[in-house]
Amino acid sequence: MDRRTSLKSLAAGTLAGVIPPSLLAQAPAEAPAVEPHAEKIPEIPFDAPKGSWTLAVFPDSQSLTRLHPEVFIRQAEWVAAHKESHDIRFVAHLGDITDNNLPYQWTNAKAAMDVIKKAGIPYSLLPGNHDLGANGGTADRSTLMNDFFKPADYSNSQSVVYFEPGHLENSAHGFNTPHGDFLILALEFAPRNAVVAWANEQASAHPHHTVIMTTHAYMFSDDTRYDLAKFGSKQTWNPKTYPLAKNEEVNDGEDLWQKLVSQHANIRFTLNGHVLNDGAARTVSPGKGGQNVHQILSNYQYGVKPDRPFHGGGYFRLMQFLADKKTVRVKTYSPWLDKWMDGPEQQFEVVV
Repeated sequence: MDRRTSLKSLAAGTLAGVIPPSLLAQAPAEAPAVEPHAEKIPEIPFDAPKGSWTLAVFPDSQSLTRLHPEVFIRQAEWVAAHKESHDIRFVAHLGDITDNNLPYQWTNAKAAMDVIKKAGIPYSLLPGNHDLGANGGTADRSTLMNDFFKPADYSNSQSVVYFEPGHLENSAHGFNTPHGDFLILALEFAPRNAVVAWANEQASAHPHHTVIMTTHAYMFSDDTRYDLAKFGSKQTWNPKTYPLAKNEEVNDGEDLWQKLVSQHANIRFTLNGHVLNDGAARTVSPGKGGQNVHQILSNYQYGVKPDRPFHGGGYFRLMQFLADKKTVRVKTYSPWLDKWMDGPEQQFEVVV
């Protein structure tokens, strides 16, 4: 039995309510953390001017789907509860949805994202390295993503285009905002050349959309793009150092900048997760059209310093596109702890 068949068999068993003993042995043995948290969904007033709208950004949820699915559920419930008050138009997930590409973790992810879907909010997913291969080892691109998430889960998007029909690893989502049409380009971990070519086609086909490219690994925590040729081992976890890169040509952050992001005047943001250390970075670079492209990293999983309760604390990003149509206010919040994260890397404004 090959890896794909094996993964699908596990998924089928779980979805049918029959969990194999071998899978149960891989479920977390840790007891739930007994630490302070908000018992109810916090109500947060919208502090942006009238006419502003919000993009919610979910970074790596791998620690949550493995250990604390209730925290992931709370994130989704908070977004759903504030859909109208904060005018939340879209939710973008940055990959590493799961920790080990296992059925129980995908089940937890589906439960959280179903809250978003039920609320009528469009969202995008993309696979991180932990979502690929047996046990999330990234030996190949096999994933259970398409066994748990289907194109019907994207029914709230105004428009959706897929790199491969029926497969959610790479997708382009169009949606309306008070500031005009936007397009989310959601690309797989270590995008293949064919995927980059497809993404170029999508950006060109939507010249009047503001494009936000999301992928799992693009920026590193030192405020530079991943660039194996330039930085080598100084930047850990470069996509080109993973096992699947031995079998095919893949692209890191600098490749994506040169081949895709810088080439289109309508691409104004990139968003990624993946990186540990302090889990935050940003830079701005001029594209070939003279436009500023804001490139932003956020990650709050277990292992990101400083340590936070509940394996990361349940923080995610809120990007407020202000009414002046040029200022974007970025905030970091946890509805599980009901806390805002301070500091210039977590609360800041950029001008588009």
